[in-house]
Order: sequence, then C-alpha cells, then structure tokens
Amino acid sequence: MSTSDPKAVTLSPGLVSTSADEVERVLRALLARREPLAALLGGGASSEWKLRSIDSARQYIVLEPASGAPDAGLLARERVTFLAEFGGMHVEFTAEGPQQQADSSAVRFGFPAVTVSHRRRAHRRAQVPAGFPLRCVIPIGAAAALEAQIMDISEGGIGLLIGLLVRSANITPGPGTLIKGCRIERPEKGPVRADLEVRHCRPVALADGGEAQRWGCQFLDPSDDVKELIRLFASE
Repeated sequence: MSTSDPKAVTLSPGLVSTSADEVERVLRALLARREPLAALLGGGASSEWKLRSIDSARQYIVLEPASGAPDAGLLARERVTFLAEFGGMHVEFTAEGPQQQADSSAVRFGFPAVTVSHRRRAHRRAQVPAGFPLRCVIPIGAAAALEAQIMDISEGGIGLLIGLLVRSANITPGPGTLIKGCRIERPEKGPVRADLEVRHCRPVALADGGEAQRWGCQFLDPSDDVKELIRLFASE
C-alpha cells in the first residue's frame, strides 16, 4: 500500500497510470479533497458522485451519489467511467461491477485498473451536430479499415484534437500510437486526409446500453483542409 501523502500528489500531462500504486495515489488524492466525480452515462448524460472509501487491499472502492439514490441504469452497467477536475487537469478512471450497499445509497465497484489524466483543454470542444455526421476511416491492415464517428473537435494549442467513438472493443491503442493515412469523410465534399496520434483511450457506455471506446487523438502536421474543417465547427 502506498504511504505517500495524497495531498502531495501531482499529475503529469497525459499520464496513464497502470500500476496499482499509482492508481491508488490518484484515487486517494481525489478522496482527500472530496473531489466531485461525474459518472458518464452515455448520450451526454452524467450524474455527480464522490469517492467514499478505498479498500486497503485494492480490491474495491466505494462511491456515493451527491444526492438521492443511484441511477438504476448505472447499476445495470458492467462498468462506469468517472471524470474529475483535479488541479487544472481532467482525471478519468473506469470501475467495474457496481453493487449497491445494503441500507445505503453508496455503491461498491471493483478497484480501477488504470487512471488517465490530461490537462484541461484550453479551447472548448465543438460538438459535431447529429445532422452533419463525420466519419473517420482508420487503416488497420493491408486491406482492412476501422470506421469511427467523430464526436467533437477543438484547437488544442500544439495541435488539433479529435475525439473518436469506436464501436469495437478488440482494438485498444496505447497513448502515443501513430495512425497514418486516416480519411475523414464529410457529407457532400471529398474526404480529408489526416495522420493522428492517440493520446488516450477509454471504454464508454452508450445511450442504447451498448459499449464502445472513446479515443482522444491529436492531428499530426494538420493540412489546410483539416484546419478549415476545424474552423467550420469552431464557428458554429
């Protein structure tokens, strides 16, 4: 068990923590500050929670809703992703197997296997309207490709960020993975070519009860066409 003072914890930009020690340090920092956590429920919905306790043997964590009883839909999920604002950063973790505690609104989850932290965006992400769908075709082999729905776009200082919602749990790229030759397809116009670097990847629950992955990617040396696409949505 980590003996570090949780109030002394600092997180580096883009840090992916996979060791139990690091995961516990991040969680205990959230616990010490009673940071609010947003449970992402799919379809843009969320509910507010707080971390109540962490098992010393790292088998489980206990969270409680900020008010009222836990949502029945959340309890029915296999896993739930939580998001916190922490020291100028976003901190995310996914916990599995929610079980409501007897005579309490608190819910027990399995101990998270990973936490992901990255700096709060300097620019607001522009949501892609449902009536203007964008797809990203990602090459994954000599004659194979993975199709993704582009959810939002923003200008991120050193590059352009794009969130990808992928309906496949079989491919999970690690941070820093480079994806060359992606094709962004847009209605009534020709495709835009782009190279991407994966910054983070996490599972999410969809509004229809299904599961997916969400990839956060950065454009590498964006072309004029990519910059124009960003400006299109940023101006909406």
